[in-house]
Amino acid sequence: MAQPPLLRDVIDIKESISTSDFVLSLAEATTPAGAQHALRDYVVTERLLENFDEALALIKSSLDGHRSKAAYLHGSFGSGKSHFMAVLYALLSGDQAARARTEFDPVLTKHQWLSTDGKKFLLVPYHMLGAKALEQRVLGGYVTHVKKLCPEAPTPQVYRTDSLFADIRAMRANMGDEAVIRALGTSGADDAEEDEWGEGFAWTPQLLDTALAAEESHEAGVHLNLTNPSTPAELRAKLVNDAGTNLLPGFTQNAAEDEHGFISLDAGLSVIAEHAKSLGYDGLILFMDELILWLATLIHDQKFVAREASKITNFVEGGDARRAIPVMSFIARQRDLRELVGEEVSGAAESSIQDTLNLASGRFDKITLEDRKLPQIAHARLLKPKDAEAAQQVDAAFEQTKRVGPQVWDTLLGSEKGTTGADAESFRLTYPFSPAFMDTLVHISSALQRSRTGLKLMGQLLADHRDELRLGQLVPVGDLYPVIAQGGDKPFTDSLKVVFEAADKLYKTKLRPYLLSSYDITEDDVEQYRNRPESLTDPKKLNGCRMFTGDNRLVCTLLLSALAPSVPALSELTIRRLGALNHGSVLAPIPGAEVGIIKNKVAEWAARFPEIKETGTDANPGVRLELSGVDVDSVIANAQVNDNPGNRVALARRLLSEELGVEHGQLSDQLGFTWRGTARTAEIVFGNVADEDELPDHDLMPQEEGRWRIAIDLPFDEGEWGPVEDVNRVQRLRERQQGERSRTIAWLPAHLSATRFADFRRLVVIDKALADEHRFDTQYAGHLNADNRSRAKGLLETQREALLKQAKGAFKQAYGLAQKQAADVVPDFDDHLVALPDVDGLTLSFGQSLHDGIRHVAGKLLTHQYPAHPDLDPDATGTAVKPADTKKVFAHVRAAAEARDGRIEVPAADRKLMQRIAGPLRLGQQKEAYFELSRYWGDHFRQLARSQGVTGDLSLITLTDWTDRPDPRGLPDFLARLVVAAFAEMDDRVWVRGGTVLDPAPELAAIKDHDALRSQPLPAESDWDTARQRFETVFGAKPPALRRGRMVNQFARQIIEAARDYRDHAADLVHQLEAHASFLGLDQTADTGRLALARRSLQLLDALTAEAGKGAAGAKKTVEALASFDLGETSADRYGTSIKKARAVAEAVASAPWSTLELAAGLGPEGEALLDSLRNVARDDQRTADLRDALARTQREVVALIKRTQAAATPPPAPAASQPTAGDLSLDTPTSDPRIPYTSQETPTSSGGAGTARTSGGRRTTAARAVTDLQAELSDLAVRHPEATIEITWRVVE
Repeated sequence: MAQPPLLRDVIDIKESISTSDFVLSLAEATTPAGAQHALRDYVVTERLLENFDEALALIKSSLDGHRSKAAYLHGSFGSGKSHFMAVLYALLSGDQAARARTEFDPVLTKHQWLSTDGKKFLLVPYHMLGAKALEQRVLGGYVTHVKKLCPEAPTPQVYRTDSLFADIRAMRANMGDEAVIRALGTSGADDAEEDEWGEGFAWTPQLLDTALAAEESHEAGVHLNLTNPSTPAELRAKLVNDAGTNLLPGFTQNAAEDEHGFISLDAGLSVIAEHAKSLGYDGLILFMDELILWLATLIHDQKFVAREASKITNFVEGGDARRAIPVMSFIARQRDLRELVGEEVSGAAESSIQDTLNLASGRFDKITLEDRKLPQIAHARLLKPKDAEAAQQVDAAFEQTKRVGPQVWDTLLGSEKGTTGADAESFRLTYPFSPAFMDTLVHISSALQRSRTGLKLMGQLLADHRDELRLGQLVPVGDLYPVIAQGGDKPFTDSLKVVFEAADKLYKTKLRPYLLSSYDITEDDVEQYRNRPESLTDPKKLNGCRMFTGDNRLVCTLLLSALAPSVPALSELTIRRLGALNHGSVLAPIPGAEVGIIKNKVAEWAARFPEIKETGTDANPGVRLELSGVDVDSVIANAQVNDNPGNRVALARRLLSEELGVEHGQLSDQLGFTWRGTARTAEIVFGNVADEDELPDHDLMPQEEGRWRIAIDLPFDEGEWGPVEDVNRVQRLRERQQGERSRTIAWLPAHLSATRFADFRRLVVIDKALADEHRFDTQYAGHLNADNRSRAKGLLETQREALLKQAKGAFKQAYGLAQKQAADVVPDFDDHLVALPDVDGLTLSFGQSLHDGIRHVAGKLLTHQYPAHPDLDPDATGTAVKPADTKKVFAHVRAAAEARDGRIEVPAADRKLMQRIAGPLRLGQQKEAYFELSRYWGDHFRQLARSQGVTGDLSLITLTDWTDRPDPRGLPDFLARLVVAAFAEMDDRVWVRGGTVLDPAPELAAIKDHDALRSQPLPAESDWDTARQRFETVFGAKPPALRRGRMVNQFARQIIEAARDYRDHAADLVHQLEAHASFLGLDQTADTGRLALARRSLQLLDALTAEAGKGAAGAKKTVEALASFDLGETSADRYGTSIKKARAVAEAVASAPWSTLELAAGLGPEGEALLDSLRNVARDDQRTADLRDALARTQREVVALIKRTQAAATPPPAPAASQPTAGDLSLDTPTSDPRIPYTSQETPTSSGGAGTARTSGGRRTTAARAVTDLQAELSDLAVRHPEATIEITWRVVE
């Protein structure tokens, strides 16, 4: 396929660019020749016509109002400010070439005063850089410019004459007045200059004295006659003019360089306005270039900037605003000084300068020359096709470029924030320069240099590549940096100058040499490739130069992004945008893969150079270059002592442990991972497999039964060993092991390349240097100041991250998980996995991380070891099954086993869990809502039991072993217990421990290793139903429904516990009834009645507890005992009442007042009737009549009967005899102690049951009578207050 033509074949491209190309100085701009030159190539746009209209309108306004005005001519570097002034000069001066350009017709028509008013303007150019003061450059520059235009014109009085007059006085004293007068040029009247009347002027000593003594005056509007001066002021001005012209001609030149040699700017502007008027001009136009830039370069001298900035307002106003002619000032600027002040100055100084600048800015107009016209200008002056055919070719190439893809296209268009346009139309005008390139060009050139315009830089790029740049190729942004860096210009601010110098140093001393060495080429090879490619015959060097060129463009773009971070295309630079800005510089075998290639290059550079940092995310990676100028290499050199084998091995092991996810155990390193939904562990050992001293045979063997040990070698060896020796060591060990080999596998990496191993050693040094902060500050970076130490630490931390990332990527290749690159590893080894046993399918998976890769290998090993293990993680979530999960599953399995049809509805929250665990374990099938139990394990275990002749209990150990038949499953213990417990439910077996049935059955976590399962004998269905019915009737509790082994035990336990709870009370009831059988009239031989039922109930309870503790058979017999017990003619309900009420009835019988009840027998027919009634109740069972109530009721009735009987048998009391009083006693007795007899008055008892029972009392009575009285009273008290506590006291008195 034919190559596209060279770009020079369709566009005129110069072979070289001279210093004058595309550049117009201000001095040239204000001359007729300069105007002609500017008009010849000037491209007029609609926006420029508006700018000329604004400028002319400002001048017209100034003339009409006779007031000075000023305007900022705002535009970026290369926007054509000098050309604008040149064309403005041509328009103002009525140049025929300007008027011949039809593009200016709208402006000239609007401003007809240019041709009708006959105004004459003096245009004075200024270049402000290097000025010592505004007065020095503005006033002195005016004098210099006027001298060139009108050599005979008098010198304007803008100088301070103190030093001039001092020199004149000294000369008069040394040379005499005659010599001085002669040197002034007027030695006599004959030589004197004549005025219009023919009168001449000649200096005399007296006139010299007057002139030297006169005061200096610069009042505006005062005309001074210098031809024939007469006043002191005129004489002084005449002396200054003559001395500066003839006597001391160097004074003017010396004064121009003296910042203090001029009058004030305000007064000086009035003087030069007067002077220009005297020369016949109607307006004075000052064009000041780089004024703002001049102040910006001195921004750190805050006093100077504040002083000079305050003078700017003099251009529009002064002490006398009405100057002789209007002064119109155009101040070119690329940047608003207020922005620089905000960046470089702070505090009160900033506030003061800002106020001054705001004041000036408010009085200035602004004419903006937009950069958006640059595409049109560039197209017209640089990129215009030679002819129509060439234009068609360029159009076709541009259309092809538009197919690069949306992401690249959008990047090439740049941002809407750009200054030169961000659309396809602008791109077409500047093709092969993209809008993003143009935007970068404007920003970079404005910041870094001043002598070359954007057009000149573009022309230089085209000239440099005219022999290689073909139609269809774009000019990469990276090509811009070398052109700018080789120009020799420096940035205008100190801060940017430091950054630029750091960038230049980094590029020349590190980046470029590194790229050259990477491709094993020299600068001569690159020069030969660029200028004489056909002479480069070595294919390796040719390809190296091609690769170098692309990489160099990327690196240069990074440098540009650090120098001009405000450029939208370079701000927050991404890898994708970096490639797009240099489209075509990096070629990939697969279109679109350039981003990955560039990303790898940037990662390598970031690992090599701390100034380059990787940013962004994995999905959108980015890059940033930071320039600091700190010498980090010296810090690394000081820490080089840490580069030793021990530290290298330690860091490699640490990195591998972190990447693999290895944890440090007590006996060995361990790898925890999830395999088929179960948590697993493998043993890890790091070391040189080939070195038997470092890794003896026993260190290669697993420490725990059933585990695998993975021996991981390192991707470098300090000795003579290599991967082949590692493989040979494992093969020798295989040969020595006979039979079943150890579960050991060696993971053997390829070795790192020499370059990558050097990078790893650099990482070791940096890592150790940063690990100890004290050593870093005192030893490694102690030679740096505190600020640079901090910067160095930050850079080294960044480089450490990049080196870590690079090392991890190289490790991934070394261990066979990524495509091997010769730059990273030695690509001659692929036998990475060598196992002692034969393991099928043991391969690595490309693209996996080390973390996933080792788990993939470990999973393969377990698949070999446990081929029948179910997959409990079908969705590959990496989540292991937990014991808590099996508890839920078992609950549902048990419920299904107890269901008659073996299926249950599972709550929605547990269905996924049942699908994940129960299904793969073959416990059953979880359908949409229902879980259906499987009989697999029941059949499996029973078949193995039959085949091995096992008829008794099945131990957990045996059943767990059988889970690995016919192929090993390797279930974790808690899952094996789930399977066995599920089998117990399926096969209706009970757990036994030490021969004893475990009732209730243990939870999964409580099952012990030596527990076993036993078949549970079941009672007949009829016995089960009868027992259930009788249990619920007799004991009032709910029995289990299903007739299953576990339920039989549970039911038996319920029966025995209930029987034991009631047995003692039932026995007590029998004892009490038998003890009082005679009184209650109970027939102890009868088969019916209360006593007989109590005895049968006791027999029932004894029968139910007889088989307690006799295991499964005893449980069955217990249930059968309940079902088969002969209840006789009595219903189970009456048995239940007797048993459940036994305690209450027995206590009532035991506490009954039998002595009171026995009194009823002596109370006649009524007493007998009461006893008969009580005995009838006692003979009936409790369900028929309540004996407790009968005893209490009979007691009350007996007491009442006793009271009635007593009341009827007691006679009325006799009248009481009157007691003698003291007056009734005779004093005539033989003794002096006469006694008064005393008889106690008995308190009558209450008759009948009415009234309140006595709560206390005391009296004398006979013993026989006391028995009846006290019994009656206490019985009444017991009835009314049964819980009252009483005290009984009695004694014999006679």
